[in-house]
Parts: sequence; structure tokens; C-alpha cells
Amino acid sequence: MNLFKQTRSLFGGTDMWKTNEWVLGLLSLATSCIVVSIVPFIRKDLGERYFGWLNLYFGYSVIAGFTFFGGFLGMFIPSLGPSRLMGFVWVAFIVMSLYRRYEIALKNRAGIEWHSMSIGTSILPFPVSQEKIFKLYEPLTVFAAGFILKNFSGQVGLWLMAGAFCLLINNHIVFHQERQTILDLRDGSIEARYMSGALAQKPATETAGFVVGESSAKLIGGDARLITAFDKLSDELKSILDATPDIPTETTKQEVTDHDTRR
Repeated sequence: MNLFKQTRSLFGGTDMWKTNEWVLGLLSLATSCIVVSIVPFIRKDLGERYFGWLNLYFGYSVIAGFTFFGGFLGMFIPSLGPSRLMGFVWVAFIVMSLYRRYEIALKNRAGIEWHSMSIGTSILPFPVSQEKIFKLYEPLTVFAAGFILKNFSGQVGLWLMAGAFCLLINNHIVFHQERQTILDLRDGSIEARYMSGALAQKPATETAGFVVGESSAKLIGGDARLITAFDKLSDELKSILDATPDIPTETTKQEVTDHDTRR
């Protein structure tokens, strides 16, 4: 991780989502409030922090909101009026959420290692990968259930269809962030391994796509302070550099020699 942070600080990308991470954070927070009210019905093996008491508070608040504000909405939209089914759903959520917390407690007592931010395992019986279930089949199933149940309770139907939309967004954000983290680690490793080659202006095919502009290479080669900065990188980073960077200009060869002598 230390290696990744150092290389990223030098050659960090300009991914739009990286420069606007607060947007993803806001979307994730907003959608999670409804998602947490649905996941205990459709997933198991949830992580302790993912399904923590603070997150559950938002789930309880969402269900309670749909339950108790139904009467107010029913004054304007009759189909969203109060229903016994919504009250039953609220009780069912309390029972299922406590059961999922009990499962987490059992794992802890047994000393079973489990990622605290695990989003769980889907219990939906689709013969596809978990990622496809989370990204597509889970939202579709919840939406279909809401579409059917709205004929019996507008509140329940609205809750499930809104939850399906939030599941779609939230699940894609989770996998997007997971992929970004892995790509960051891979990019950091590539930058460290091929740094000298990139500074020597080798073609991208020889540096796994990592290139440094000619002007930047000349700047590093002609500025003793930057050479010193690279020299002070951690031993972890130095150990995987494939060679000493070639200095592209003749005028700085003596500076580099003097620098090495002082070392």
C-alpha cells in the first residue's frame, strides 16, 4: 500500500470519478439508506460493519417512514394510503435484521474470519455469478416484486421499486470502487517496475503502457533536486526498479556523477 501511495502521488491519473469521489460517496450514502432495508430479505453472510447498527438505524427509519407517512400521502394519492401489509413488512424487517445480526454474532463467537464490509451472499437462486446477480438480477427481482405487490399495497410497491432502483445504483458503485482499487494497485506496480524505462523514453510496448513525456524526462534529468527526490524513495520502491534511469541530456552527466559520489 505504501508503494502504491508513493507512485500514485507522482503519476496519479485524471479519472473523473477520482477527482469527484464525493459524488460517489453521496450517491452511495443516499441509496444505502433504502438498500439496507431490503438486503436482510435477499442476502446472508453480511459483514459486521456493512450491516452495523448505525446502518440498521437508517433501514428502520426508511421502513417507518413508508409506514407512518402513508396516511399523509394517501390524502393526495389514494393508492399510497395506509395498509396492513406495510405494517407486516416493518415487523418482518425487524425480525430479519435481528436474525442477520445474530448470524454475525455466531461467526464472531466461533472465531470465523469474515470481512466486516462484506455485502453478503445473495440467496436468489439464479445460475449465474454473484456479481451478475448483484448488478442485474437482484434489482430486477425486487422491482418485479414491488410491481406485483403494488396492487395490494401501494406503500409496499413503492418501497420495493424505489429499493430496486437504489440497489441497482449502489451495487454498481460497490463493484466500481472495488475495480478502481485493484486497478490502482496494478498501476502502482507498473509505474514502479517500469519507471526507469519510461524515463529513458522506451516505447509503451516495453513499459506496459506507462510513459513519461519527453519534457518531463528532461526535467527530471536536468534537475538535481528531482534526482535526489527519486533517490529518497522508500527501499520498497527502489527494490523493484528495474534499472537506474538513463539521463537524456549530456550536460547533466557530470551532475549525476557528483551526486552518486556524494552518496
